[in-house]
Amino acid sequence: MPYKCRYIIFFILVIQKSVTFGQEMLGTVLGNWSGVNSSQLNPSAMLNSRQFLDINFLGADLFLQNNYLYQARSDYKFIHFFQGGYQYPTHAEDYGTEARAFYNYSDHRLRNGFLNIRINGPGAMLIWGKHAFAITTALRNVFSVHNAPYEVANFAYLGLNYVPQHNINYRDKKPFNSAEMTWAELGVSYGYEVYSRGFNKIAIGISLRRLWGFAGFYLKAYNADYIVPNDSTINAKNIDAEFGLALPISYTDNSYLGSPLVKGGGFSGDIGITYYRLKKPHESDYFMKLCEQRYVDYLYRIGISLIDIGAIRFTSNSVKYSIDNKGSYWDNVNQIHFHDIQHFLDTLSYQFYGTNNGAYRDNNFYVWLPSAVSVQFDYHYDKQWYLNASILYGFNFSLNSLRRPSQIAITPRYETDWFEVNLPVSLYDWYLPRIGLSLRCYNVTIGTEKLGAFFNANDFTGMDFYIAIKYTLDKGNCRSAKTKGCREKDFRVKSKY
Repeated sequence: MPYKCRYIIFFILVIQKSVTFGQEMLGTVLGNWSGVNSSQLNPSAMLNSRQFLDINFLGADLFLQNNYLYQARSDYKFIHFFQGGYQYPTHAEDYGTEARAFYNYSDHRLRNGFLNIRINGPGAMLIWGKHAFAITTALRNVFSVHNAPYEVANFAYLGLNYVPQHNINYRDKKPFNSAEMTWAELGVSYGYEVYSRGFNKIAIGISLRRLWGFAGFYLKAYNADYIVPNDSTINAKNIDAEFGLALPISYTDNSYLGSPLVKGGGFSGDIGITYYRLKKPHESDYFMKLCEQRYVDYLYRIGISLIDIGAIRFTSNSVKYSIDNKGSYWDNVNQIHFHDIQHFLDTLSYQFYGTNNGAYRDNNFYVWLPSAVSVQFDYHYDKQWYLNASILYGFNFSLNSLRRPSQIAITPRYETDWFEVNLPVSLYDWYLPRIGLSLRCYNVTIGTEKLGAFFNANDFTGMDFYIAIKYTLDKGNCRSAKTKGCREKDFRVKSKY
């Protein structure tokens, strides 16, 4: 690694040395040196890359955030993650006998949570005149909870012995859902410059991916009318809910089930368009080598895209159950010891339908990806200084979907060929303000969108970190034994695009 990068990389590693990573990886997708990574937010953005060749070796991205559980600021220090044998402080419950490391918020807000783990494997992007081509690979895991009633979260975490919620008739009529999915994907992307005249340029892009699902789960509830009289009884007056399972374990004895590894398959895609207001009138680019392609600077660019549109259909070791507006008086719940998953499914079915398979519906189901629409505005303020504003709005095609939290981010950026810094200021899920930081030194990027989590600034509700390692070749830089690069005056007319 070049000497002048070592202190920069060391500094950011000291701040963020962790195994957890960020939601949208803003520091790797917004800039003009983003290359193949820019296709994650908008496939048409590839056309504006300062590189003609970009090879991704490894990228990692994990994001965790919730509004229900937290570790108290006084108990939490980031350094504790690296202290072997460290015992996290625990506290006794107000009701019950267990001790827990996390507190729970007592307000009555709907509960949301999001966990995103993404490992970007080998991938590459090539620009050839007005065309951009890319191939990507990734392994992803996403878990989401959306609009869960506060009392459901309390019962799930604290148990039925949570006395303050006894003998209250809860009527939850607003739909809520939870989903989880682990999958691998192989994708191809294509971008094309459809219009270029005067100071204006328009590019479009599309990505298509093949998906292989390793595990999936969803739960959606439309209506829940119930009372918990005590720690051993549930009086379910009416339940309207549905769930599906496709797990890598045997439902009859809970043993690991490694074959078949793939439990389902599907497809997904992205589509985007970007408008550029150029600093100089467009000129045809003549080159005989790919490295001789010129980078055309812009005053501002505006892009819009749809991302992660698709689903996986699980068909192996998968089951779907539903309770369709049924009631049940369930006594002595705390005395039931479930031997395995199938025992639980049979018992649940019997309680509401009187038979072990009354709630069974099918042996396959769909889980939709965390879809979103994104709008990006990038303003070239002066020389190497840029200002980006991006909005990402998550939406679902159905309740059996992974739900992507929305966010808006304002990101000042300074970028050169060897160094880049991003300082995103964002509003997560429309309510939680965050400040992040990312640094790129040549082809290594490390960043976070929640810098405060590393400095014990607040109670711990989640953290965020990402990294990317690549190899790139820049436009207008043809290395050879005699020269370090080529300038515009060295271009030779051979091909026109």
